[in-house]
Amino acid sequence: MDAVTDEERQKQRVKLISECKKYNHIDYDDDEDIIELMFDVTVAEMTELIPNFSMETLTPRQHLLILVCVKDLYDNREKYGKEGKKLQAAVSSMLLKEMYGGKK
Repeated sequence: MDAVTDEERQKQRVKLISECKKYNHIDYDDDEDIIELMFDVTVAEMTELIPNFSMETLTPRQHLLILVCVKDLYDNREKYGKEGKKLQAAVSSMLLKEMYGGKK
């Protein structure tokens, strides 16, 4: 397996953030920094929770989880923190499957 370069990682990050914006129907740059933060937090959480998680080898479910988690964070940004809102059931279910039955 060839090593992934920093440039390739950055290109993948930019592509995924662009997909997050598309998934959220955001076609302006005003919230770019917020989307990037939410993306980084989502990837950090998945890295911590999913055994052997790797951005270089995302499963389709992991790819969708990134998009859905960023959308949930973005759509409900006012609710997080004060109320301690949890991820929607479908997102939680997919994440649990990745944590306990994902990549081997």
